[in-house]
Amino acid sequence: MSDLFKGVTLERAIDRKATADDGRPQVDGVVETGVPAWELRVFGSLTALHAGRSLPLGPLRHRALLGLLLVRMGNVVAAGQLVDELWSGRPPRRPIATLQTYVSHLRRALASGGEQGGVRARVRHSSPGYVLEIDPELVDVHRFETLVDRGRQDLAERRFHSARDELSRALALWRGDPYLELTSYGPIADENERLEQLRLTAVETRAGACLAIGEADSVVTALYPEVQRNPTRERCVGHLMSGLYLLGRQAESLRLYEQTRRHLADELGVDPGVELQGVHADILHQRLPLTEPPVSGGSCVITDRGADPCEPAPEAAPRPDAATPGPDEPPTADPERPFRPQQPAARTHHTTGAHRLRRGARTRGVLVGRDRELAVLGEHVLDALDGGSHLTAVLGETGVGKTELVEELAVRLHELLQEVVWGRCTSGEGAPAYWVWAQVFRQLAVSRPEAFRKAEARFGNLLAPLMLDPESGRRSLSGEDPSARARFLTQDAMCETLLSLAAEDPLVVVLEDLDQADESSLELLALLRTRLHCEPLSLVVTADDTGAAADLMGGGAVAEALGDSRTRSVRLTGLSRRETGDLVSAQTSVEVPDEVLRLLHERSRGNPYVLHQFIAGVGDPGLLCDHAVVENALADIPVGVRQAVGRRLAALPGPDLDVLRCCAALGGAFELALVREVLSGSTDVEAAIEAATRRGLLRREAQPPFLLSFRDELVQEVLLGELSGSDRARLRESVVRALAQRPAALHGEYEPARERARRAPRRHSTGGDAKGARGPTPVPPHPA
Repeated sequence: MSDLFKGVTLERAIDRKATADDGRPQVDGVVETGVPAWELRVFGSLTALHAGRSLPLGPLRHRALLGLLLVRMGNVVAAGQLVDELWSGRPPRRPIATLQTYVSHLRRALASGGEQGGVRARVRHSSPGYVLEIDPELVDVHRFETLVDRGRQDLAERRFHSARDELSRALALWRGDPYLELTSYGPIADENERLEQLRLTAVETRAGACLAIGEADSVVTALYPEVQRNPTRERCVGHLMSGLYLLGRQAESLRLYEQTRRHLADELGVDPGVELQGVHADILHQRLPLTEPPVSGGSCVITDRGADPCEPAPEAAPRPDAATPGPDEPPTADPERPFRPQQPAARTHHTTGAHRLRRGARTRGVLVGRDRELAVLGEHVLDALDGGSHLTAVLGETGVGKTELVEELAVRLHELLQEVVWGRCTSGEGAPAYWVWAQVFRQLAVSRPEAFRKAEARFGNLLAPLMLDPESGRRSLSGEDPSARARFLTQDAMCETLLSLAAEDPLVVVLEDLDQADESSLELLALLRTRLHCEPLSLVVTADDTGAAADLMGGGAVAEALGDSRTRSVRLTGLSRRETGDLVSAQTSVEVPDEVLRLLHERSRGNPYVLHQFIAGVGDPGLLCDHAVVENALADIPVGVRQAVGRRLAALPGPDLDVLRCCAALGGAFELALVREVLSGSTDVEAAIEAATRRGLLRREAQPPFLLSFRDELVQEVLLGELSGSDRARLRESVVRALAQRPAALHGEYEPARERARRAPRRHSTGGDAKGARGPTPVPPHPA
């Protein structure tokens, strides 16, 4: 990693000490306090101090005896064991007598600092050996461990400033390697290694606290030398990558990951762990929140890869003097998703049924009521990686949770060390051809640079529309050949590249919002699907589907992909009332009354995004218990929901929208003939109604008289909101005239449906009115 760390000092940044005016050491501006007048120091050379004066502990073996007793402080160590450890199996002629001489010398040395206030430490005989009795607060290593435990507890409880300060004080105590001159003695060497791992944990935990309060520059300064000395310390690497990213140094962060990945592969033969891969993916997708970086609670000490991790520290009891979170504490990332490296499972290229996705707590966001869908999706993906050679489509309306479901799947695949790459389609102007695939190749160019260099050498300029220069991050574009043959050769090169990458290491490719993909991207998907023959490549797509893919998604290629016999689908619908209650509780921690829950569920139809928007419109979560407040808040359509519905309607032709606006003015249920009579043949009403029904906007009753109604009253209210008052008045007059010309018998035939329409409560917000006045949806009058 020499290139990465070029120009960076190799000294431990966290160990740099300034001196305060009173001479006390400090680190990062935090002055070390509470240093006792009598102290036993372990960091550096083993030293006993009284009033700043070093006590005469004697020669090396005398200090070794003190060290051997100190590492078992408060416990009796047998005399025979001390003899073996002091002389490594080659004791003097009279070992017990010599040991007693050493003990006597230590007693005199420790007592020499007790003129004022009595002896602070003593070596006492206790059969069958000796024990060191000392107040732990007088030993710097005990204070170090106490401060580290407090810092980790503060971080777990999101007191980030307090965690940073506690850990800074702990690290200020580290004056050098513990028991510096005594590491030739086995038990002391083991203690030295344990404390070094605890120091690294403190450094990492402090870095997590600093990231959480926006001190990324401090993290980068402290962790650069640590990562150079400990290149397999993945938690350290992950925090450094996060710090570099937050400082705008994304390319350097990704380069660090690649160097770490190569080092792990070359030295240990393993891939990066789950969480480090997660940080890498978040940086690639720019999902790492700039104000809520991942933090680590430092719940365990992780040694180098290949070594066994230490046992987690016992849960600390709340400290009575612990500071409560203050107003300066920033919002934090989900505590269920800390950055915690763990031992990797062995990676295999053939994912069998034995490696199924584990059930467990979510690591990002809230996913409620999707256990069955997640299990089915996971089975489909793992089957595809086993050579099932199929595409899996996750379908559902906007906001129903397609992305959240696939993200949760990706997290659990990462736990199996399975690489997942993402691309999101966009219909915006200026998006180049193959844009969604360019995003996929961009990530693979960074995660698998060697394979990409081989692909470039093999296919040359054919990959120009997709390939990236990993160093500069700029796209490499060449002149486009418009011929069909050139397009096919380019797509063939792209397919071969993906298939060769998957052959080397199984690959999951996620394409989001396929309904917005450009024509070239859809052509490439179609060609790739025909080339899947037992390759360990799983394709997962998400699409907004409300019942008619061909019409809604505006492309035959999408309909062909979703209608293929090898395509497996997972359809998401709205949550049940019970699941809606679970989601409300998870989002707000409020137990909502059943009547209010009924209102929320009916209004949102169990759509998680819509539900969240309505809850946000209520304001204070505590008000969710007030039926009147919630009912009043639900009368308005939140801006986000209105925009989502608007995007859904934007794909409709203008004449079809005019027909739907007329339908919206007719009330809860209406008949096709009435719509035709109101519009007086001005447009093809039958075709518009049929298209809206296929798109899932309208539904038709299965029994005569086959009345029509809106599937979602929010769509109806948005359409009404687009009408001005005068337009609604004209529509109402047209309805009255149409009804007046109908036979009375026909009126009676549809009277039950009309009664239902009169009784159905309707709300809408007239977006076109200046004051946003609300009123009931007009129900057409019917003769008695």
